[in-house]
Formats: sequence, C-alpha cells, structure tokens
Amino acid sequence: MTNRGLDSWTDGLSARERVREIATTLTQPRSVESVREEAQISSWKTAKDELEMLAEFGQIHAIDGDDGNTKYAPNYQLRYFNEVTELINNHTRDELREEIVAIQETIDEWKAEFDVESRDALESSLTDDNLSSEDVRERNTVLREWERHEDNKRLLKHALELYDDARSLYPGQNDSSNSSLPLSQ
Repeated sequence: MTNRGLDSWTDGLSARERVREIATTLTQPRSVESVREEAQISSWKTAKDELEMLAEFGQIHAIDGDDGNTKYAPNYQLRYFNEVTELINNHTRDELREEIVAIQETIDEWKAEFDVESRDALESSLTDDNLSSEDVRERNTVLREWERHEDNKRLLKHALELYDDARSLYPGQNDSSNSSLPLSQ
C-alpha cells in the first residue's frame, strides 16, 4: 500500500495556469519572483509574461513597487463586481433580502448587548476604564465581525439594486425567481 498523501495543488495545471491561480487571488502587491516561487515554476519570464497579460486584461494591476520594480496587485473593483454578479447568479431577490434581514438582526443584537447605537460607538467604548482585557478583546472581535457584516450588507444592497438590470441583459432569462441561470458565460 502506498501513502501518497494529498495531491499537490499544482497537479494538472500548466505553469501559466498556476501563475493565474496565484495572481487572481492576491491580497497584496507581489513581485514577479514572489508569484513565480509560489506558483512553483522555474521560468521567471513565463511568470512575468502571464502577469503582464493579466494586467493588460484588467484582472490585476501593475504598480510601481517601493524598490522601483513592478509589482502586481489585486483588482478589488473587479472582485467586487464579480461578487455582486455571483450573488445575482446564485440567489433570488427574496434570498438576498432575507440575508440582509439576518445581518441586521445580528447587528441589532450587538447594539443591545453592548448598549450602543453604532459600530463607532462600540469602538469608542474600548477605552472604558471599567472594561477588563477580556471585555476589550470580545469587543474587538465583534467590531471586526460588525465591519464584515456591514460590508456584506452593502454588497447585498448593490446586488439587489442591479438585480433586474443584470437579469434583463439576457432576454428570456430574466425571471428573478429562477436563480439557476448564470449571467456570465
């Protein structure tokens, strides 16, 4: 019996495909060398060519690095629109509305639990001398979650605002009750 363990993420992917996988999931600017190493390819030129092509097509951004060399950064705008599109593709209007309700219920619970009216008010309470370090840590955790909830709520709001227009771009496929019809092909 052989023990192969888990297959490598690179199995079955060409060098260029591996560079694309890394480049399209960047969270911060990276150099060609950094992407090349993570993609586990030997050719610096292949990595550079693929990154330049992705930048040319707007998948990522080419920026000047601190060291004078080009770095490649995420295209957050594209990611945001892709997330909105994914919400529209995979959910009905009712599902999006229900998720907004669930998020608001959670925020309302935090407001009641910490006796605050906003996330900013909760953040201001961190310096309260009567709080233990554990209380401050808990509030910090809730602050991060609250911010993520607000971001998700904004994303859902945009998906709802664009829902009908996005669906209308595909004649005969704009029934908002059918969430299984993809918008992007």
